Amino acid sequence: MATNLFEEFKLKKEKMSMLADKAFAAGIINEEKKEEIKRKLDNDTLTIGVIGQMKCGKSTFLNSFVFGRNVLPAATTPMTAALSVITYGEKEAIEAEFYTDSEWQEQQMMANRSLEEVAGNELLTSKIKAAKELVSKAHVLGNSINSLLGKTQADELDNLEAYVGADGKYVSITKSVKIYYPNEALRGVEIVDTPGFNDPIQSREERTKDFLSKADAVLLMLYAGRPFDATDRAILFKNVGQCGMGKVLIGINKYDIPYESGETEQEIQDYVSREIALACREEEDNELKDILQSTTPITLSAEMALLSELPFEKIQSSEAFNHAWKRACDIFEISTQTEMRQKSHIDNLITAVKQIIEKEKGEILFKKPINTILASGNKLLADIDNEITKNKYDIELLNSSDDEIDEKGKRLNKVERRISSRLDTLGEDIEYGLRYVVRKGSDTLEDIVDTACNKMVRIVDNKGRLESADSINQKLESCINTLLDRDLKRSLKRIADDARRPVINSMNDFFDKIGEILVKYPPTEDFYADELLDKAKKEVDFTIDGNPWLPKGYVNNDDWGILDLFGNEIYGILKAFTLGAFGKFLTAFTHDSYKIQAKELIEKIRNSFDPKEKLNLIYNQKEEVIAKIIELFIDKLIHPLQAQIEDVRNNIAEREAKLEKAKNNLEANHEQKNMLEKKVEEIRIEIESLR
Repeated sequence: MATNLFEEFKLKKEKMSMLADKAFAAGIINEEKKEEIKRKLDNDTLTIGVIGQMKCGKSTFLNSFVFGRNVLPAATTPMTAALSVITYGEKEAIEAEFYTDSEWQEQQMMANRSLEEVAGNELLTSKIKAAKELVSKAHVLGNSINSLLGKTQADELDNLEAYVGADGKYVSITKSVKIYYPNEALRGVEIVDTPGFNDPIQSREERTKDFLSKADAVLLMLYAGRPFDATDRAILFKNVGQCGMGKVLIGINKYDIPYESGETEQEIQDYVSREIALACREEEDNELKDILQSTTPITLSAEMALLSELPFEKIQSSEAFNHAWKRACDIFEISTQTEMRQKSHIDNLITAVKQIIEKEKGEILFKKPINTILASGNKLLADIDNEITKNKYDIELLNSSDDEIDEKGKRLNKVERRISSRLDTLGEDIEYGLRYVVRKGSDTLEDIVDTACNKMVRIVDNKGRLESADSINQKLESCINTLLDRDLKRSLKRIADDARRPVINSMNDFFDKIGEILVKYPPTEDFYADELLDKAKKEVDFTIDGNPWLPKGYVNNDDWGILDLFGNEIYGILKAFTLGAFGKFLTAFTHDSYKIQAKELIEKIRNSFDPKEKLNLIYNQKEEVIAKIIELFIDKLIHPLQAQIEDVRNNIAEREAKLEKAKNNLEANHEQKNMLEKKVEEIRIEIESLR
């Protein structure tokens, strides 16, 4: 069934939670770390956005994908569709949020505008038409509308059409609807049915964009009868592109219609791929082009998928369903629900969604806690190994002559000096590599801002005599949103990836040199350098992977880590500054004054943008790595051995008692290590089942 995707995600979260419990019970992580992992799992939300034109079959798809039955009403008109969010609830229910009084006034003002004054501006024309339709539908509410505005109204799921149906009683004032459904698999899941981007109310449109920008997967549904027409293209390039999309799937729904007329599935897919490729060549959005070029459109029939899930008596009792069943059986020469499911191809789309989700969620929701547990287990084993080394060395020292003890001390001092010298070189190598990343990254970010500023200047210069301030504001906002929420964000992620390489390369070279030192000057008689180096590499890897160059004291409670830390300071302030300023003067200045003020502001953005200071935080990674290596090789290996030498020298009379104690401790260490290795191995096996 379609909901297996959500059940699998829920099961994976439950397994991760149980793994945290097991790691805690085994003493591998402490209670605080366990609760942190479980809190992240509980609070995280899987969000899937579904977009597309009316009549493309979104409702039917969601009925199959989410409910496995006919729950959502037939598609409404583009003008009256509300943002709908489907999630878990203990019982079937809906919660409708109505426009506030000020938002309704905004809608009335929009409805009063003349279409002639915005002729040629498709976006504003669409918004005005939407406002006119919604205001006209409000008459059914009469005077009661004033008592409803700004309120939230709970209702039964059976009454959903009253809020989102084309002729629904409350459709004119419904801002959004939350649908609660008692399926455990929907816990921590949000399926967002987006109404489009022609909303006359800015706040509702922004909410749609906000949902999509945070979505783990976004599905653009096309109608196979006219796939990827001008409206689909506008949705994708003019609207989705503003939301920072990095994960867009394309479904071609109702493929059975052209298939019945003789088109093959491959021909349908090839047509859409060609149209998208053509649009990519004509559009300026290079980031979205890259995403789309790696996206293969998927043909499906949501109606057939739904038919494969409905009870037969439900199909037979409905004239529409019965007709659809017979038609599909005739077209594809099938007769069972299993065959209906296969021919619907919905599982191909679900698999694609699942792959994106695993990629998006794997890094944050599962990889980090897994690394935390493994790092803690490795640290405990390393601590026991240090104790074993210490007790072995005690036994070795207590059986040695004074001259042999002096020689061991000299050897340890030599190892410490050589490791310290290599650490200086390591720091220089990492800094050199990061310096290039910072310089190149800074240039890239400045170029991105420069390009955006040039584009904004062109928008201002090309302002037509009759073009409204609202129209210009939309264009500038779109440009800024693209800059801040997509271009800069993605570049920062690439810079983060680039910054890992010099650290890892320098570290690997360092470990090769340290290995040579430890083989030449082994700290103890039976010292195994390879084993120590292997464990040290894993600990340093976890330092890089689980805590990417965070400054000391910074608590990483988000999905971006350091990128949020300096990213927000770079473009969070910029966004507030630019949008606020634009919003003020767009309505306050005349045409000529507007141009001057706007271009001055754009130049301020260009001239004040300096990312180098924030990118310099990357150098914290060097300090983290070096601190970890000092801890592993100097603090936990060399210094304790040196302290043991001094202790033996100063307490010659207690040698026999100390020797006996060291032997007993060594035996206990081995038993403890064997037990811990078994527990860690059990955890590792369970971790593999999560991957």
